[in-house]
Amino acid sequence: MSGKKAKPQKWIKLDQGIRCLEHSTRKHGVKPDRYFVLRFTADGIERQEPLGWATEGMTLEKARIQLAQLKEAKRTGKGAKTLKAQRELAKAEQKAQEEAVLKNQRGKITFGSYWEKTYWPAQAHKAKGSKVAESSHWRTWLQPVLADKIFSEISAEDLEKVKTALMKADRSPATIKYVMAVVSQVWTMAFRAGIVTGVCPVKQVALPKRDNRRQRYLSKDEVEKLFTELADRSPKMHDMAILGLDCGLRFGEVANLEWHDINFGNSQILIRNPKTKVNRYAFMTRRAKTMLEDRYTPGASDLLFLDKNGNKYIKVSKTFSRIADKLFNMEVTDPLMRVSFHTLRHTFASWLVAGGTSLYVVKELMGHADFAMTQRYSHLSPDSMKAAINIMEKP
Repeated sequence: MSGKKAKPQKWIKLDQGIRCLEHSTRKHGVKPDRYFVLRFTADGIERQEPLGWATEGMTLEKARIQLAQLKEAKRTGKGAKTLKAQRELAKAEQKAQEEAVLKNQRGKITFGSYWEKTYWPAQAHKAKGSKVAESSHWRTWLQPVLADKIFSEISAEDLEKVKTALMKADRSPATIKYVMAVVSQVWTMAFRAGIVTGVCPVKQVALPKRDNRRQRYLSKDEVEKLFTELADRSPKMHDMAILGLDCGLRFGEVANLEWHDINFGNSQILIRNPKTKVNRYAFMTRRAKTMLEDRYTPGASDLLFLDKNGNKYIKVSKTFSRIADKLFNMEVTDPLMRVSFHTLRHTFASWLVAGGTSLYVVKELMGHADFAMTQRYSHLSPDSMKAAINIMEKP
């Protein structure tokens, strides 16, 4: 519509409940442009609601039809009683239709297309090793079975096929659980996006179980051999290993340490944001405290350990792995019996329990999320269990 709007000049009654204003300058054909409004009573309130200009398509006949609809709604109690309510109802209906169309479209998304377009691009933040593993599991095990299926078609039977293929390929229980965990992650993301409803069918699949408790821990002589080699070939990894053994820290916890976490006065180390999400304190041995004091520069507040490129460590150095392999792993095939950096933490707990430390204290020092994690060391304190049984022998 062109032309500058001027203020309407006067009201004209066209019919019962219908009025208009004639524009002072603008024409509709040969007659002045008219602005139509309705006057009516709804819910005991007298209302006046606009319909629009004749130049926008409004006519007296359309106004009569609109008013008749409102009167019918008032009479029957069904439908919108005002134009505002009509507009809100129409808007809600349109939104519902759009959501239904969107829901229908989402319901046709396949697992494979969601993986490629949405899930996988969102995994860029993960560590390189995790991304390599997930990508391999997708291509090898999941894609052949799930890629062309829409989410609502995926059943526990499909995932049983994936599990069977893994077992035929002699993959470990841990690998099978990892693959199923990937499916759960994709399903959860799709659920949050409204693409899928219901429980992930992984929950209906019986996963194989295996005792994954590490059995290998180091003797005093083995620790001496390991630390001697480390001190000669990688002094920095040697110092990190001291914190793993003497304080029971995970490698990631050692790599995350900053100088403001170290309290030399109390011989304490604050472990922030650990795997279990609950901060805790570790305690320094004399050896650990001396090592840290030697490394400390007054005023330092950054990371304790940086890799050769000056960045935070994200994995154990190859030097440590090569030394451990040479000293302990040459003929070891069972992963649970191989020596790794985590073996130092396992040795920390094993020595404590064997020395008579209560499992509760070990749990707190290790930062275990629940007591079941600590109970794996109970076999190392047979004397305390025998003492408990002896109580039963007393008259």
